[in-house]
Amino acid sequence: MGKSFQEQLLKLGLVEKKQVKEAKKEQHQKKKQQTGKKPPAVDENVLLAREAEEKKKARVRELNLEREAKLQKKADDARVRQLVDEHKLAKDDKGVAYRFNFQGTIQRIFVTTETADKLSDGRLGIISLADKFEVIPRNIVEKIRAINDTLFITLNAPTGNDPDPDDPYAEFKIPDDLMW
Repeated sequence: MGKSFQEQLLKLGLVEKKQVKEAKKEQHQKKKQQTGKKPPAVDENVLLAREAEEKKKARVRELNLEREAKLQKKADDARVRQLVDEHKLAKDDKGVAYRFNFQGTIQRIFVTTETADKLSDGRLGIISLADKFEVIPRNIVEKIRAINDTLFITLNAPTGNDPDPDDPYAEFKIPDDLMW
C-alpha cells in the first residue's frame, strides 16, 4: 500500500518510465503556477499596524507643516517690526492733527505740516502695529505689504504732480481760480 498509483501502473507495465516522468513534471509545474498566483496570506494585525503607522506619519507631517507656518509667521512679524522701527518718522505732539479712518472710526496722529502734506500726497503711509500708529515711507509700506498683506496700512494714492526738486518756480503755486 505504500506505493503511489504511478508506481503501481509502472509495475503492472501499463505505462513507461518516460510517461511517469512527464506526468510528474507537469504536476510539479502546475503546483508552481498555482502557488505563484495565490495571494499570500495577510495577517489583519499587520495591516492594522501599517495603517496606524501611516496615520501617525501623516499626523507628524501635518504638525511639522503647522510648526513651520508658525515659525514663518513669527519671522515675518519680526521683519515687519524691524522695518517699522528702522524707518518710522518722528511724531510731533505740537504739530497738526492728521486724521484717517481705522476700522470704521476716525483716528488722529499729530505730525508736522510737511509730514501731513506727504501723507496726503501718498509719499508716506500709516501702519498700525501693536495698537500704535507709525508713519513710514511709501517704499517701506510696499515692502511690508509684500511680507504681510493683513496689516492695517493707510496709504493715499500718489498724486501725479510731484514737484521737481530742481524746479526754480516750485515755490510759486498757480492758483486754481486763475482765469486767462
